[in-house]
Amino acid sequence: MRSYFCFNRILAGVIALLLIATIFFACTKNGSDAAPSNANDNLSISAAGNEATVSSVYNDLFSVVAEVSINMGLSETGRIAKNNQSGKLGYCYTPTADDMTIDHWPKVLTVDFGTGCPDVSGRSRAGILKLTYTGYFRYPGATVTVEPITYTVNGVKLTGTDLITNLSTNDVYKYSAEVKGGTIQIDTITISYGSKFTITQTAGAGTTEGDDATSDDVYTFTGSDALTYPDGNIATATISDSAALVRKFDCPYIGKGKVALTFKSVITTIDYGNGVCDDSVLVSIGDKVKNVALPK
Repeated sequence: MRSYFCFNRILAGVIALLLIATIFFACTKNGSDAAPSNANDNLSISAAGNEATVSSVYNDLFSVVAEVSINMGLSETGRIAKNNQSGKLGYCYTPTADDMTIDHWPKVLTVDFGTGCPDVSGRSRAGILKLTYTGYFRYPGATVTVEPITYTVNGVKLTGTDLITNLSTNDVYKYSAEVKGGTIQIDTITISYGSKFTITQTAGAGTTEGDDATSDDVYTFTGSDALTYPDGNIATATISDSAALVRKFDCPYIGKGKVALTFKSVITTIDYGNGVCDDSVLVSIGDKVKNVALPK
């Protein structure tokens, strides 16, 4: 009886030690998992803010091309009208075409924003953009290759090329815009950027002349882009048809739509709101929400 009792006490002690070790291991594991999870969430929220900033600057190239094309008679007419720009981009840029011959392609257009040219929204562009046209901007099949030479937006330099292709039909104006080899610096970090979007005009197509030719334009953006960081990590973003980004051209910002961004296996939502023209987006992961202010 005594040896049996002692054995039971030893067995109970061993079981208690095993339970304590199991509980300790579980607590330690949960604690170690929580820290990386929070860290990845924070990194993903930061990457989402970067995506909203970078994409807004590169997508702005489309609006520049749309405006300059009308001002220079390269939208859908046969005329070249130098220095006929409206005030939307500011009156301080100088466009120069290499060839004044009507209906002769390609044409190379140099757009010089000087040392700083603020537009009506306060966004300041500087430096030179090179635009190469294979046809009138609004004609199906035409392309415009956009190359930032010394181009900056609010002091931030862009590189790469943006190939804009007209995919229009008789029913709708539609374009693809593909950025390759893009780089941009945010704070002290240089980020590589590439994207491919489909841009569809949903309003304002009937207004093609005058200072207000683009002011009533509304476009939707769908597609995807990718940001590559110096350490090799990549943030990818997608915009579905059901959550398409909506921009009114009389507003410098996207006003509506959602982006799904994946970074370090974490999915983050970038919400541009429900149509109000402002510089604010909400970035969220579950119950973690951050407000991000977009650059002008």
